[in-house]
Amino acid sequence: MMDVKDPVCGMTVKVEGSVFTSSFKGETYYFCSEKCRAEFDEGPDAVLAMKSEREKSVERERSVSLEKMIDAVAHEIRNPLTSIGGFARKIYRSLSQDDPNRDYMKMIIDDVARVENMIRQIVELKTMGVLHPKPSDINKIVSEAVRSFEKELTDRNIEFEVELMDKPPLALLDGGSILKTINHLIRNSIEAMEKAPGKLKISTFIRNEAIEVTVSDTGKGIPEDKIKFIFDPLFTSKIYGPGLGLTFDKMIIQEHGGSISVMSEPGKGTVFTIRLPLKG
Repeated sequence: MMDVKDPVCGMTVKVEGSVFTSSFKGETYYFCSEKCRAEFDEGPDAVLAMKSEREKSVERERSVSLEKMIDAVAHEIRNPLTSIGGFARKIYRSLSQDDPNRDYMKMIIDDVARVENMIRQIVELKTMGVLHPKPSDINKIVSEAVRSFEKELTDRNIEFEVELMDKPPLALLDGGSILKTINHLIRNSIEAMEKAPGKLKISTFIRNEAIEVTVSDTGKGIPEDKIKFIFDPLFTSKIYGPGLGLTFDKMIIQEHGGSISVMSEPGKGTVFTIRLPLKG
């Protein structure tokens, strides 16, 4: 059962069985009361503008909280973790090959390395905001990303299709950052398609004065109750596991003045859509 936000008051409304609804520009909106629906009907453009500002305010607050978390984690965990890893490696090297404790020490070393990598990601997340945009061809960036996965896609028996627009306009992009984002979305798609054969499709086109890049797959899909958290830091799902990859992706795209969204259906697949403004 899907839940949505009342665009007037922000309260959560259950779609199924909802009594108070209204349509505007082909889209249906759901309300918690007749009062909210009436207010919406009086001025839908103004209400939706306020809703957008409210969402942006929440996003800013989340960004501030994220920065505080990054500082705390980096400071409180990194130094003692380095000591634990260093001592564990020293003890491991001192043990004889037939010592049964070597396996336990190896587990500690591997787990420390995993957490150290997470800390590096967190620190990178804090410092990644500096971009170096220049006029770029999105088709070339997408083509470079696909080339790096061609062998793996073939080996995994995954069909892939690339549909690029003709004569794309140049956009102000940090090519390396956008390439990293597209690479990560392709990697996610591959990991979501465990059962062969699968299909990966990447498209570029222009819509509403913005460049759009879509990355779609026929993988596991993301459960409805998880999808709204997919860009949150350290969010864990059965498909992607814990990490910061999609958080990186969202921050990179937002730094370009764009947006990234996801649509998914469990058992059928997922579509990620990147929107980048033509004017920087």
